[in-house]
Amino acid sequence: MKILIFTDLDGSLLNHDDYSFDEALPAINRIKSSGIPLILTTSKTRREVELLQKDMGINEPFIIENGAAVYFPTRYTVLFFDNIRQESPFHIIQLGISYDRIRSFIDDIRDQFNIRGFGDMPVQEISDITGLSPERAGFAKAREYTEPFIIGSEHDIHTLQSLAVERGIKITKGGRFHHMIGIHQDKGEAVKIARDVFDQHGGKRHLAIGVGDSINDLPMLSNVDIPVLIPHPVRGYLDASLPRLVKADRAGCKGWNDVIKRILDEIETNHT
Repeated sequence: MKILIFTDLDGSLLNHDDYSFDEALPAINRIKSSGIPLILTTSKTRREVELLQKDMGINEPFIIENGAAVYFPTRYTVLFFDNIRQESPFHIIQLGISYDRIRSFIDDIRDQFNIRGFGDMPVQEISDITGLSPERAGFAKAREYTEPFIIGSEHDIHTLQSLAVERGIKITKGGRFHHMIGIHQDKGEAVKIARDVFDQHGGKRHLAIGVGDSINDLPMLSNVDIPVLIPHPVRGYLDASLPRLVKADRAGCKGWNDVIKRILDEIETNHT
């Protein structure tokens, strides 16, 4: 059986507070030795994901900025999709809108809302808020398609959302920030495209596992065969009802490691 694993990063494969994945290494190494693609599916930027892939020792497709673009190494055959461009060493399928378009919207509504996006923050402020090193915070600031932001009053989100939709933008919620993204993108749409490419490339349907912890992960979890929820270390589990839903017992990379090993064990047992 061919398997794919799509995973959120912050709060899932990476710990919420220290961004470590060390205690997930046993499962990561098992995934790599089994030849299972581990597809990082995240709100992070391309540069952040490339560094994390290097740290993890993987070279697989990935999905950035809440489904704004899917990156496939050129060893994969990518056909029959609109908005494909080649930028060595990747085929890139873009779903999102430009960052400049989102920043233009923020500039237009700035006087109505107490809002600060990454584009308004110096690198040190992003580092202070997120706990990322200044270097990594700089990579997080290098947006191409979406804008993480904070807002003074949560009561303003619905009004802001109404104005954003008129400009082709929607708002989703991650673990730390709200995000402005293109209205036609989300992690679920990107996962559907990635699954189609893998099925096309491999010649058969893959079993897809998806792991996440936040509201912005629900579209991804709704488009896999086995959705997995990681609990927040304080708030617990996201309220979600999905077929075949599996819940990790612990938060962060420890929970990620345990639940992935458990699922893979069950798959192997059922197919031997």
